[in-house]
Order: sequence, then C-alpha cells, then structure tokens
Amino acid sequence: MSQLLRFRFAALAIAALGVHAAVPASAQQPVAAALAPCPTFGWAEGLKSNFQQPDSQFPINDTKPNPNNPTAPIPDCNFHQWSFEAFVWATTLDSNGVPRFMTLPTENDLTSTDANAAAVRPRELKLAARSTIAHDLPGFTEGAGAFVQADGNVLVAPNGYPVYTSVHMNPTYFATAQQNLIVDGNYQKGSPDSTFPLGSAVFKATWLRLDTGQAAPTGAFTTQAQVQVLTVLRTKTTVAIVPVPGQFVTATVALVGLHVVGVTVDHPEFLWGTFEHTLNTPQVPDNTFTPSSSVSNPDSFTFYQARTPFSLVNQPLMPPSLTFNPATQRFSPSTNAVLENQTGGENQTYNGVLIGPRNVLAVSGQGQSFLAHEQPPQSIFANYYLVGTVWMMPNSYNLNSDQSSAVGSVNLANTTAETFQQYPNNSNMQNVQNCFMCHNPTSYSFDPSLPKLPNRLVAISHALSVGTPYAVPNLIFGPAKTLFR
Repeated sequence: MSQLLRFRFAALAIAALGVHAAVPASAQQPVAAALAPCPTFGWAEGLKSNFQQPDSQFPINDTKPNPNNPTAPIPDCNFHQWSFEAFVWATTLDSNGVPRFMTLPTENDLTSTDANAAAVRPRELKLAARSTIAHDLPGFTEGAGAFVQADGNVLVAPNGYPVYTSVHMNPTYFATAQQNLIVDGNYQKGSPDSTFPLGSAVFKATWLRLDTGQAAPTGAFTTQAQVQVLTVLRTKTTVAIVPVPGQFVTATVALVGLHVVGVTVDHPEFLWGTFEHTLNTPQVPDNTFTPSSSVSNPDSFTFYQARTPFSLVNQPLMPPSLTFNPATQRFSPSTNAVLENQTGGENQTYNGVLIGPRNVLAVSGQGQSFLAHEQPPQSIFANYYLVGTVWMMPNSYNLNSDQSSAVGSVNLANTTAETFQQYPNNSNMQNVQNCFMCHNPTSYSFDPSLPKLPNRLVAISHALSVGTPYAVPNLIFGPAKTLFR
C-alpha cells in the first residue's frame, strides 16, 4: 500500500471515530476551551437527512446570525461546513446514478430557445468550449465548458488530453443570469447594485478524459460525455488550436474537481468552496511551497510524476513549446501540478491561534467519513476532499471589492481549474490570488480590445458573457511558423 493510500485510509478510519487526523503539526496548537468544536456536534449525522433527499434544499443558513448574539462573528467552521453540505447536495445520485449537479441547466441553456431549457432534468454532458463566439471568427459557435482555463492556458493530462470543465446552475442562479445576459443588452441596462438572490448556486466541474480501456483514478466518479473535436486554424500571423463546430466524440471522463458556489444569508458575494479528487496532486501545507529543484514528492499522482522537482510544476506552456496532434487529439508535453496551499491559505485565528487549516481538515475528514459509510455508488464521493472556502465579511460586497477583500482561504485554488494561478503565501493581501480575482464587479473591464462595460455586482458571474467575445475564448495561440505534429 502506498504512503498516500495509507494516509487516506488512516485519516478516514480515525475520522469515523470522531477524532480528526490529517492535521499538520503547525495546526495542532492548543486552542482555548471556549472555542466551539469544529465541525459542530452532530453535523455529519445531519448531512443525509438535510441534503441527500430528492427534495432537499440547497444550504443557505450556515451564515445566519445567532439570534441570541446577532452581532457575533460567524465562525469560519460554518463556512467550511457549508461547502461540504453544498458538495453533498450537488453529488447526491438519483435513481439512475446521476449526480444532482449534472441535472441542472448549463451555459448552453442560457441562450436556448427550448422551452424546457431551464428545467432540472437528465441532460447529456457536453464538453465543448467556454465561449460561443471565438475571437476573429464571426459566427463561429461553441458550446458550454472549456479546454483552457481562465488564464488561457491548458492543463494537459499524462495521456495527452486536456482537462475539460462544465458549468451547472440551479434554477435561481439560471434565471438571474438569463435576465442579465450581455448578448441581450440587459446587463448594460441593469442596476449596478443588483445581486444574485439568496439560494443562487453554480457548480464548475473538471473532467479528465480517459483513453479507451484506461482505468480512472482510483475512486473517481466516471460518466460518458460528448467531447468536441479540436483542430488547428492558421492565419497570417498565428496558429490556433480551436474546436471544430458540431463535431464530437463519445468518451469516458472522470470527475477530478468541483467548485461549489452559492449565495447564503448576508453573503451576496457567494461563498466559494472547491473540492479535488484525493489522488490529483501532492498537497503542500499553506505558506510553505517553494518552487525549488531540490524539493519534490516521492509518489506519483494523476497530474504529477513522482520526484518531479517543484521548480518544474504548475508551468504553463504555449506553442511552439506546447504541441498538438490533430490526428490523435493529444497535446504534449503533459503538465506536472501541485496544490501550493493545502487549505487555500486559510487565515482565520482564535485568540491569536491559527485555527483555519485545522478547521478545513476537520470538516473535510468528517464529511469524507460520512460519505465513506454510504452505500455504493454514493460512497465514491468520499474520495474527494475540501480544499477550502473563501468569502467576504457579511454584506460588505460592493463595486470596489476584489481578491484583497477575501476572508478564509484567501489563496484558494483548485489544481485542475486554477493550475497556473496559484500564489504560494498570503503574507500580503494585495498579492493573494483567489476566486474574487476574476469574479468581481469589474469582470468585464479587463480586455482593452473590447468596449468597457459598466461595473455591476452581478458581474461576479462569468455566465453573463455567454454568446459574446467577453467570454474566455477556447483558443491556444502560437506564432504562424509553429509546427503542430
């Protein structure tokens, strides 16, 4: 049994006894007895009845003030408990073995003329491209999802396939996004201060495409997906890797990551939590990552080859260094990735003692233990852990908010979705990188080649850009002389 699997087994076994393992020594400091336990007593026991029923409501009340002490701050533990509740709600399987989040509307549905587009129902998983109009290609249509990340780079798996994403919205979120689409002109006319209503939720999944006959990472949820065929487009000055309109192949994909995002009481900025499969990458304790040629990990992971120096991880590549073979649909070389902050740099303290990392690990451990005791196939989701949660102070979200306004896991990242946008420490809040770096009221003001749109609180959602060039294009560019094999 590998060191990693021994660690996972021990952590789950101890968590089942109510003791929190997997807590780094730096987090095992004595905490004042007045500090409430984390998770709260009986929390995990309520996950099934509260969030796994067919009519279970999406969680919104974890951040509700204590009626006996309404001005008291909400413990950071509540936010991480919310993330795991949202994860349990989203991954509850229906009678056909389909997770709840996969029955929700997607970005494709936002501009659909289908009267049933917004319904919660079985739907085909289509992994195409994030934007619906590619740059420099009038009328070129793409679908929901992406094979590039928000910074324009691509995470390449060891088998050469890119890691894809899909976006799924609950009806509350979907309705608000549809009413504020840029392509319809409604975003431009809306009030700057309007926000997504309480209970709005969106989920962003990351998927590893498998070869025919290839085994998925141990314990990963798998499903069938339609994956868009990619091609090479040449212009006078550039070569781009782009999707072929309307051409898809059926492939087995494994879930390797999931963002859970939702509006709770007093938090119109959304709470942002993220989960990863346990075998994705090495995890480095917060604020200790060093990109050194003398530091590595002895174990192999899904996106990390054993003993790769940390100086060579999380490195984005563009053509000509990154090559693509249209015949095999594979990129080269593959990416070595590491999670630079094990709990997203969780910075919450109690009486001067850092408790944030301990609380994230404790909630994740107990939540995984609960799922491990579920009947298969539901128990498969015990193989996903909470990285962390980021939020802002209650009702503080405004037109000037950005990543420096963050609280909790202030350097939150998922190695399958923000591989190349990780920051190794949170000693300076002006330098942290988290969800609010891209999701904020100025989301549509960054590209100088496009007309500046008014800043709005609902700009925190990238779904509003569907059907416009404001969406992140699903293109990888190289110079015209680049040769793609």
